[in-house]
Amino acid sequence: MSYDVHVVRSASWLDAATDPIGKGEVDALVEADQELGWSDDCVDMADETGAVTSYFMIAWRGASCFWWYKNQLVCSGPEEAQLIKLVHLARSLRAKVIGDDGETYDVRKGLFGKEKLVTIAPDA
Repeated sequence: MSYDVHVVRSASWLDAATDPIGKGEVDALVEADQELGWSDDCVDMADETGAVTSYFMIAWRGASCFWWYKNQLVCSGPEEAQLIKLVHLARSLRAKVIGDDGETYDVRKGLFGKEKLVTIAPDA
């Protein structure tokens, strides 16, 4: 099982439904960003009843790596560059990036203006 990160507006990714990120918002985000596009690749997710729904992935720079799932954006096993992109997407959505274990991710400007990924522990 892989490790996921979630773009959500709630304090915990498990509570994403309390302030959902809608499909229309994601459509607008994808359309506004030339690096993003909808992919033909899908992620199949089962709901509480066992019914399976296919969710189309979002390609970033030509590679399928994110997907919208019900009320959030998700990325499975992200690399650092993907996490940095997710932080920027989250800012556009007035949201944040949270890992499965509750840590949050942010991007800060480092020396000479280079972006640096920062991980914040859940109890910090």
